[in-house]
Amino acid sequence: IAVGLGEIRVSRDPDAVLVSFGLGSCVAVCAYDLSARVGGMMHVVLPYCSNKESARKFPGKYADVGMPTLIREMENCGAVRTRIRVKLAGGASVIHAATFDGLLDMGQKNVVAVRAALEREGVPVVSFDTGGNKGRSVWMLVGTGAMTVRTAAGATVYP
Repeated sequence: IAVGLGEIRVSRDPDAVLVSFGLGSCVAVCAYDLSARVGGMMHVVLPYCSNKESARKFPGKYADVGMPTLIREMENCGAVRTRIRVKLAGGASVIHAATFDGLLDMGQKNVVAVRAALEREGVPVVSFDTGGNKGRSVWMLVGTGAMTVRTAAGATVYP
């Protein structure tokens, strides 16, 4: 099941594989509840949303408004918040822009915002493959929560 820019996908099919291709500064949030065999993925593009209409239409695009939506959709499929675990991938330093504050690293800002949103939701991060300067593609098997991250250099599996 492909998870595109700003999308949230949740599945109860233990054989389903959720995938986000070509993550640069974006972050894939791979969430799962092994007991309920429910998995979800969100493809975060930006850390925060200040436009209520955009937040309503595209909650998965933003870490701050998307995280509660992902958790709620998983709960609607039978997941229990206290059992949900998360693995993160992405947040590379591929977009740089000069600002009056210096160098803006959107990848790092996305990772920080995702972690803050997860903390507010009380959901722990159990592993991550973030930062650096290489793009990634990410696969998560719903039935096991295993996350595979592939870069040009190869693949790493996070069981």
